[in-house]
Amino acid sequence: MGIFLSLSGVINKDSQAVETSVKKFTEVVKGGFQRANIADDHPNLAVMGVHGSNTTLVYPNYFEEWDAASAFISKDLNATVFSLHIHDEDLWMFQMYHNGENITRFNPLPDYWEEDITTEEANYWLGDADLISQYIPGLEPASIQKYLRRWDWDEEGEEKAYPEDEFGFGDCWQVVDFMEKVGLEYPIDETGTLLGKKYKLWTSQLDLEQ
Repeated sequence: MGIFLSLSGVINKDSQAVETSVKKFTEVVKGGFQRANIADDHPNLAVMGVHGSNTTLVYPNYFEEWDAASAFISKDLNATVFSLHIHDEDLWMFQMYHNGENITRFNPLPDYWEEDITTEEANYWLGDADLISQYIPGLEPASIQKYLRRWDWDEEGEEKAYPEDEFGFGDCWQVVDFMEKVGLEYPIDETGTLLGKKYKLWTSQLDLEQ
């Protein structure tokens, strides 16, 4: 089994505001969210990082409510929030919310879960760089447009969207390059060192391990 990763990237909101909002969400889903000095492999570990005025929260490995949490935070803070996901190391994808509304979304393999999809269904996942730039001050659509293309199933990450990128098409970690362009930091470095604050997060679907 490959890597599963989920996170929320919150634009123009500080960590305190995001922490308060995530606490509200976890209370709604009968859970909790609190600062904790726990092991890096703890099943309830969440990591919050800050880059400029933006905040990123990496969820626990088995947390499955990342879209719902991102939409909640977006509505609660009247903010633009990316719900980002790596699925089984096969692909990365996102949904972008503003004030709780799903604005646009991207999946490079829209037929991943269902082979026979319509052109309309595939286009639904194309993403919209112009639309994204309207919600992120100073972002040029051309700086992210090349990420928003379909992958061939046999791509191996050699071709990059932009020369300065670290990862290419077909590599799920291309999400980190995209995040950097929209002003978000992935708060774990290449050695696995955490670059942000540690939290415990649990819900009715993700039990708290004592």
